[in-house]
Amino acid sequence: MREDGSDKFTFTVGKIGDAGMAILIGERASLIEFPSVLLPRGVSVGSVVEIRVTRNENQEQKKREQFLHLQDDILQMYGVQSPSPPVLCLRNVTQTTVTIEWEPLQLAHADLLSLDVLRNGERIAKVPHSLKTTSTKLSGLSIDTEYAIQLVMYTTAGTYVSEEVRTKTRTLDDMSGVHVCLGSLPEPHIADATKRLVEEMGAHWSPKIELETTHLVCTATPAANDEEQQKIYEKAQLLSLPIVQPHWLFACHDAQRMVPIAPYYLNTMPPNALQVQEQLSKAPVVQSDQVHEVVAQPHPDASDDAESVEEKAEKAEKAEKAENKAEANPEEKPEEKPEEKPEEKPEKPMEAGKATDTVSQGRATTEAPASEAVVEPETIDAPAASKESSSDFPTEASSYRTPAEAKETHESDTQLEADMENIDLNDP
Repeated sequence: MREDGSDKFTFTVGKIGDAGMAILIGERASLIEFPSVLLPRGVSVGSVVEIRVTRNENQEQKKREQFLHLQDDILQMYGVQSPSPPVLCLRNVTQTTVTIEWEPLQLAHADLLSLDVLRNGERIAKVPHSLKTTSTKLSGLSIDTEYAIQLVMYTTAGTYVSEEVRTKTRTLDDMSGVHVCLGSLPEPHIADATKRLVEEMGAHWSPKIELETTHLVCTATPAANDEEQQKIYEKAQLLSLPIVQPHWLFACHDAQRMVPIAPYYLNTMPPNALQVQEQLSKAPVVQSDQVHEVVAQPHPDASDDAESVEEKAEKAEKAEKAENKAEANPEEKPEEKPEEKPEEKPEKPMEAGKATDTVSQGRATTEAPASEAVVEPETIDAPAASKESSSDFPTEASSYRTPAEAKETHESDTQLEADMENIDLNDP
């Protein structure tokens, strides 16, 4: 404002530049630059113009309010809410790995720069895709060793560190940290036996690969038409999971501890292949509860068969006891039973002469082969007698005859009866 209180100023246009600026010369030879677009039309060099300057207090107040509102927004955004430290916890621990997970990161309005993992105070890895990832696995650890794990979050609002989580890797005889994924197992009895072994050892199994999965168990590569198993196999290869055969679990179960996996990789001949085959062959096909159910509900028309089965079972039990007794006392001789004599048929009366001689000769002919086939009991060697001889033949050696001797005896008796019928008792 001028000294006389007026808000008008008079200037002479000294130059109009190409850049859109004009040089104005004041009354006291003062020079100012003024936008040429604000000059009246038709103004040229030497023209005299008047400029009036006033203050707009209303607009000034609005601008001040807008500025204060912006300051409040900045305070609420960055001054009240701030990022929170990560909340870390353990998920699984094995002999050489530790799986950790954490809650979703609370960044407020800050930007995440990086998320690092500390082991015993040293930075070992940077978590990839840290905004989406909420878990990771640390591998290459020592057996039966304590570790302290932490997460460090770097943001535009500062650095935030999680609480320290301490853990200890497992020993070789502790299989509770093993999580296997059962892959391609075409034979159902092998799959059932594998599940049973895993549960007996305190380990865990799953039909799909999870974060804590430690091994993929299968007997062959998936078929080309099995898309589900193909995906599982490819994921195991991508995660560098060991792909082993079920024989490794059998070996761990027999040794009661974790054994090296190198001899049990897929497409190799495991050292315990024969032992596993024998165990699978001895495994019962029907479960015990199914057997009890069948016995408890017999068929109503099978009473006779059931009685015969019971009788056979009793006879088999008695025979087994006798065999056990004979094996326990090999020098004890078997009990002898009296020889059963064949029934003699009544003879027709005849004279004491020729008929008597004929009968005596026939009897001598009949008894002669039998006397040769008789075996004295003293000649039996009890320890050498097998189970087959005790069950298939009578224990009395004197009553035993070969089929040829029995046939010859029968023919002699038949011939003797024919001769006796042809004898004429009135013949002198």
